[in-house]
Amino acid sequence: MARARTVTALIMSAFAPELAPLSDWLRARGQGRLASRIACVPVGIGAIDAAAGAAAAIARFQPVVALFVGTAGSYRSSPPIGGAVVARRICLASGEVLRGQAYLPGPMRTRVATYSLLRRQLLRAVPAQSADVATTIGITSGRALGKRIADATGSTVENLEVFAVARAAERARVPFGAVLGIANRVGPDAHRQWLAHKDEATVAACEVIRSWLASR
Repeated sequence: MARARTVTALIMSAFAPELAPLSDWLRARGQGRLASRIACVPVGIGAIDAAAGAAAAIARFQPVVALFVGTAGSYRSSPPIGGAVVARRICLASGEVLRGQAYLPGPMRTRVATYSLLRRQLLRAVPAQSADVATTIGITSGRALGKRIADATGSTVENLEVFAVARAAERARVPFGAVLGIANRVGPDAHRQWLAHKDEATVAACEVIRSWLASR
Protein backbone atom coordinates (compact mmCIF):
# COMPACT_ATOMS: atom_id res chain seq x y z
CA MET A 1 0.00 0.00 0.00
CA ALA A 2 1.33 3.43 -0.95
CA ARG A 3 2.28 5.75 1.87
CA ALA A 4 -0.24 8.57 2.29
CA ARG A 5 -0.01 11.86 4.09
CA THR A 6 0.13 11.93 7.88
CA VAL A 7 -3.24 13.05 9.25
CA THR A 8 -4.47 14.49 12.51
CA ALA A 9 -7.50 12.20 12.70
CA LEU A 10 -8.19 8.88 11.02
CA ILE A 11 -11.91 8.12 11.12
CA MET A 12 -12.83 4.51 10.39
CA SER A 13 -16.08 2.64 9.90
CA ALA A 14 -17.15 -0.85 8.89
CA PHE A 15 -18.35 0.33 5.48
CA ALA A 16 -18.64 3.57 3.55
CA PRO A 17 -22.32 4.42 4.24
CA GLU A 18 -21.51 4.82 7.95
CA LEU A 19 -18.96 7.49 7.03
CA ALA A 20 -21.12 9.27 4.44
CA PRO A 21 -22.37 12.19 6.57
CA LEU A 22 -18.79 13.01 7.62
CA SER A 23 -17.36 12.51 4.15
CA ASP A 24 -20.03 14.76 2.64
CA TRP A 25 -19.38 17.45 5.24
CA LEU A 26 -15.63 17.38 4.66
CA ARG A 27 -16.11 17.43 0.89
CA ALA A 28 -18.32 20.50 1.20
CA ARG A 29 -15.49 22.27 3.00
CA GLY A 30 -13.25 21.76 -0.03
CA GLN A 31 -9.51 21.39 0.44
CA GLY A 32 -9.31 23.61 3.49
CA ARG A 33 -6.99 23.11 6.42
CA LEU A 34 -9.38 20.89 8.39
CA ALA A 35 -10.35 18.64 5.48
CA SER A 36 -6.71 18.07 4.56
CA ARG A 37 -5.95 16.79 8.07
CA ILE A 38 -8.72 14.16 8.15
CA ALA A 39 -8.91 10.74 6.51
CA CYS A 40 -12.15 8.72 6.38
CA VAL A 41 -11.62 5.02 5.68
CA PRO A 42 -14.00 2.01 5.69
CA VAL A 43 -12.02 -0.90 7.14
CA GLY A 44 -14.32 -3.92 6.78
CA ILE A 45 -17.37 -5.61 8.24
CA GLY A 46 -16.86 -7.94 11.20
CA ALA A 47 -14.01 -8.17 13.66
CA ILE A 48 -11.49 -9.98 11.47
CA ASP A 49 -11.70 -7.74 8.41
CA ALA A 50 -11.97 -4.64 10.61
CA ALA A 51 -8.78 -5.56 12.50
CA ALA A 52 -6.83 -6.07 9.28
CA GLY A 53 -8.27 -2.97 7.64
CA ALA A 54 -7.70 -0.77 10.68
CA ALA A 55 -4.09 -1.91 11.08
CA ALA A 56 -3.41 -1.14 7.43
CA ALA A 57 -5.09 2.28 7.60
CA ILE A 58 -3.22 3.26 10.76
CA ALA A 59 0.10 2.20 9.22
CA ARG A 60 -0.69 4.16 6.07
CA PHE A 61 -1.90 7.42 7.59
CA GLN A 62 0.09 7.54 10.85
CA PRO A 63 -2.71 9.48 12.61
CA VAL A 64 -2.42 11.52 15.78
CA VAL A 65 -5.78 10.05 16.90
CA ALA A 66 -7.97 7.28 15.53
CA LEU A 67 -11.75 7.06 15.77
CA PHE A 68 -14.41 4.55 14.83
CA VAL A 69 -17.96 5.49 13.86
CA GLY A 70 -20.73 3.00 13.30
CA THR A 71 -24.08 1.64 14.33
CA ALA A 72 -24.90 -0.59 17.28
CA GLY A 73 -27.68 -2.46 18.99
CA SER A 74 -28.63 -1.77 22.59
CA TYR A 75 -29.20 -4.58 25.07
CA ARG A 76 -31.78 -2.61 27.03
CA SER A 77 -34.35 0.14 26.41
CA SER A 78 -31.64 2.74 26.95
CA PRO A 79 -29.77 4.18 25.14
CA PRO A 80 -32.65 4.97 22.78
CA ILE A 81 -32.78 4.09 19.11
CA GLY A 82 -31.68 7.10 17.09
CA GLY A 83 -29.29 8.35 19.76
CA ALA A 84 -25.52 8.09 19.93
CA VAL A 85 -23.09 6.83 22.56
CA VAL A 86 -19.39 7.43 23.09
CA ALA A 87 -17.61 4.17 23.86
CA ARG A 88 -15.88 3.88 27.24
CA ARG A 89 -14.77 0.27 27.78
CA ILE A 90 -14.94 -2.32 25.00
CA CYS A 91 -15.17 -6.05 25.65
CA LEU A 92 -14.76 -9.03 23.35
CA ALA A 93 -17.70 -11.34 24.05
CA SER A 94 -18.54 -14.90 23.06
CA GLY A 95 -21.83 -16.71 23.52
CA GLU A 96 -20.01 -20.06 23.42
CA VAL A 97 -17.72 -18.99 26.26
CA LEU A 98 -20.65 -17.77 28.33
CA ARG A 99 -22.42 -21.09 27.80
CA GLY A 100 -19.31 -22.96 28.96
CA GLN A 101 -18.79 -24.54 25.54
CA ALA A 102 -15.50 -22.76 24.77
CA TYR A 103 -12.82 -20.75 26.53
CA LEU A 104 -10.39 -17.99 25.70
CA PRO A 105 -6.69 -18.53 26.50
CA GLY A 106 -5.44 -16.50 29.45
CA PRO A 107 -3.01 -14.21 27.60
CA MET A 108 -5.68 -13.15 25.09
CA ARG A 109 -6.81 -9.52 25.45
CA THR A 110 -10.56 -9.23 25.86
CA ARG A 111 -10.94 -5.66 27.15
CA VAL A 112 -9.70 -2.28 26.06
CA ALA A 113 -10.56 1.28 27.13
CA THR A 114 -10.90 4.30 24.89
CA TYR A 115 -8.59 7.28 25.44
CA SER A 116 -10.08 9.26 28.31
CA LEU A 117 -9.23 12.78 27.07
CA LEU A 118 -10.63 12.08 23.62
CA ARG A 119 -13.72 10.51 25.15
CA ARG A 120 -14.37 13.60 27.28
CA GLN A 121 -13.93 15.87 24.26
CA LEU A 122 -16.42 13.84 22.23
CA LEU A 123 -18.94 13.90 25.06
CA ARG A 124 -18.68 17.69 25.22
CA ALA A 125 -19.08 18.11 21.46
CA VAL A 126 -22.74 17.01 21.34
CA PRO A 127 -24.84 15.82 24.28
CA ALA A 128 -24.39 12.05 24.37
CA GLN A 129 -23.84 9.37 26.96
CA SER A 130 -20.88 7.10 27.42
CA ALA A 131 -21.40 3.37 27.23
CA ASP A 132 -19.49 0.12 27.57
CA VAL A 133 -19.60 -1.90 24.36
CA ALA A 134 -19.46 -5.63 23.61
CA THR A 135 -17.99 -6.88 20.34
CA THR A 136 -19.26 -10.27 19.21
CA ILE A 137 -18.36 -12.35 16.16
CA GLY A 138 -22.00 -12.56 15.07
CA ILE A 139 -25.02 -10.36 15.61
CA THR A 140 -26.85 -11.53 18.72
CA SER A 141 -30.41 -12.49 17.78
CA GLY A 142 -31.61 -14.02 21.05
CA ARG A 143 -32.86 -11.82 23.86
CA ALA A 144 -31.72 -14.27 26.54
CA LEU A 145 -28.20 -14.41 25.13
CA GLY A 146 -28.14 -10.63 24.79
CA LYS A 147 -29.03 -10.28 28.46
CA ARG A 148 -26.34 -12.78 29.36
CA ILE A 149 -23.70 -10.87 27.40
CA ALA A 150 -24.81 -7.58 28.92
CA ASP A 151 -24.74 -8.97 32.46
CA ALA A 152 -21.37 -10.70 32.02
CA THR A 153 -19.57 -7.76 30.40
CA GLY A 154 -21.39 -4.76 31.86
CA SER A 155 -22.01 -3.58 28.30
CA THR A 156 -25.09 -1.69 27.20
CA VAL A 157 -24.54 -1.88 23.42
CA GLU A 158 -23.18 -4.33 20.84
CA ASN A 159 -21.07 -3.68 17.72
CA LEU A 160 -19.19 -6.17 15.55
CA GLU A 161 -16.03 -4.17 14.80
CA VAL A 162 -15.12 -1.68 17.51
CA PHE A 163 -13.00 -3.99 19.71
CA ALA A 164 -10.90 -5.03 16.72
CA VAL A 165 -10.31 -1.43 15.64
CA ALA A 166 -9.53 -0.38 19.20
CA ARG A 167 -6.90 -3.12 19.52
CA ALA A 168 -5.30 -2.10 16.22
CA ALA A 169 -5.01 1.47 17.52
CA GLU A 170 -3.73 0.31 20.90
CA ARG A 171 -1.03 -1.84 19.32
CA ALA A 172 0.05 1.16 17.24
CA ARG A 173 -0.02 3.38 20.36
CA VAL A 174 -2.55 5.74 18.82
CA PRO A 175 -5.20 7.33 21.09
CA PHE A 176 -8.59 5.86 20.19
CA GLY A 177 -12.20 6.88 20.50
CA ALA A 178 -15.49 5.55 19.14
CA VAL A 179 -19.00 6.86 18.60
CA LEU A 180 -21.89 4.52 17.84
CA GLY A 181 -25.41 5.35 16.72
CA ILE A 182 -28.13 3.11 18.16
CA ALA A 183 -30.05 1.50 15.29
CA ASN A 184 -31.81 -1.40 17.01
CA ARG A 185 -32.47 -3.41 20.13
CA VAL A 186 -30.53 -6.65 20.41
CA GLY A 187 -32.92 -9.53 19.73
CA PRO A 188 -34.92 -11.23 17.00
CA ASP A 189 -36.12 -7.93 15.47
CA ALA A 190 -32.61 -6.47 15.26
CA HIS A 191 -32.17 -6.63 11.49
CA ARG A 192 -35.59 -5.19 10.70
CA GLN A 193 -35.00 -2.34 13.15
CA TRP A 194 -31.49 -1.75 11.81
CA LEU A 195 -32.82 -1.37 8.27
CA ALA A 196 -35.41 1.11 9.51
CA HIS A 197 -33.11 3.20 11.71
CA LYS A 198 -29.55 2.80 10.36
CA ASP A 199 -29.53 6.15 8.57
CA GLU A 200 -30.84 8.04 11.60
CA ALA A 201 -28.30 6.29 13.84
CA THR A 202 -25.46 6.99 11.42
CA VAL A 203 -26.28 10.70 11.30
CA ALA A 204 -26.42 10.87 15.11
CA ALA A 205 -23.01 9.23 15.51
CA CYS A 206 -21.37 11.26 12.75
CA GLU A 207 -22.75 14.49 14.22
CA VAL A 208 -20.79 13.89 17.44
CA ILE A 209 -17.55 13.52 15.50
CA ARG A 210 -18.38 16.40 13.15
CA SER A 211 -18.94 18.73 16.10
CA TRP A 212 -15.70 17.54 17.69
CA LEU A 213 -13.79 18.17 14.45
CA ALA A 214 -15.35 21.63 14.06
CA SER A 215 -14.09 22.58 17.51
CA ARG A 216 -10.46 21.69 16.70
